[in-house]
Amino acid sequence: MPKARTVLKIAALALAAAVQVLPAHALTEQEQRGRTLAAGLCGGCHAVGKAGASPRPAAPAFRDLDRQLDLDKFTQRLREGLLGTHEDMPMFRFSRDDATALVSYLRTVQGP
Repeated sequence: MPKARTVLKIAALALAAAVQVLPAHALTEQEQRGRTLAAGLCGGCHAVGKAGASPRPAAPAFRDLDRQLDLDKFTQRLREGLLGTHEDMPMFRFSRDDATALVSYLRTVQGP
C-alpha cells in the first residue's frame, strides 16, 4: 500500500505541475499570426497582450478595445484602411487574412 500512495503522490504532483505550465488558452495558428502582426506593427505604441502598459500612454491597450469599438466591424475597417485619430498613428491597410488574424487575436486578449 505505501508504494501505491507514493505513485499517487507523484502523479498528483506531476498533474499539478502540468496545469501550471499549460496556458489557459492555446492560440490557434490564426491567432498566433494575429499576435505576431500586433506585436510587430502595433507593439511600439500599444500594449498588445492581456497585461502591461502601452509604451505610449495615449495608445489604448488592445485588451480594452472591445469597450471602444465593435470587433465584429473592425476587420472591415482594417481592410479599408485604418487611419489613426492622432498624427503619430500610421495608416494601415490589411489583407483579408491579416485583418481576420489580427481580430481573432484581439478577441483572445479582451478583458473581463
